[in-house]
Amino acid sequence: MADMSGQDPSEIIMATVDEERKGATFSGTVILGIDPDAGEALFFRDFLIEDYKGELTAYLATDGDITKSIDLGELDDHNKSHIFSLPIPLGTDTSPYNTVVLSDKKSKKKILTINL
Repeated sequence: MADMSGQDPSEIIMATVDEERKGATFSGTVILGIDPDAGEALFFRDFLIEDYKGELTAYLATDGDITKSIDLGELDDHNKSHIFSLPIPLGTDTSPYNTVVLSDKKSKKKILTINL
């Protein structure tokens, strides 16, 4: 999971989620951290998505704005795995990004915005 060794705990960017949106429930922790094998990544720990029927795409965004974001890809099998990570492209300056947006893959509509 997230390798936080060597990081000042006050500098670890994370959020706890427990929200209901559009008939689905989202809960768990989202962490912007370091993967020792792949560099920076967005980690989902104990993350559960209940009663959502579509496919979701995750974006690292500025103020929840998908036009100012990095597409991190789909949340594959999000109902099966409670711990997973999405790599952030190497060399990306993550300092401008303060939210994670989950949107419906098909309609592109925002389903949930997570403030980091």
